[in-house]
Amino acid sequence: MSAENAIRHTYDRFFGGAQNLGPLERAVSTGLGLVMAAGGVRRGADVRGAIMGLAGAALVARGMSGHCPLKAMVADEDHDRLSSPRAERYSPGEGPLERTPARTGSYS
Repeated sequence: MSAENAIRHTYDRFFGGAQNLGPLERAVSTGLGLVMAAGGVRRGADVRGAIMGLAGAALVARGMSGHCPLKAMVADEDHDRLSSPRAERYSPGEGPLERTPARTGSYS
């Protein structure tokens, strides 16, 4: 796999998908990303500058594509959490968690 294909595959994996950012989020992400990337370049060739530049580039890619993988994961997690049948796991009056005087004779 060539370097160009590897970069395109990584970009599509993280930023390819349905747009889940609004126009304001996209503008803020792009602007902040440009500022961070420029700050990273100004710092020079140290580790902090490289991290700042890469984080800025990721924010620019997020803003330009309109897709945020973290936001997509949180939205999927919330959807799974809301659709899971938690009420069926512990029914009132069943299991060791339910202690009433009628069942155990005391509150111990």
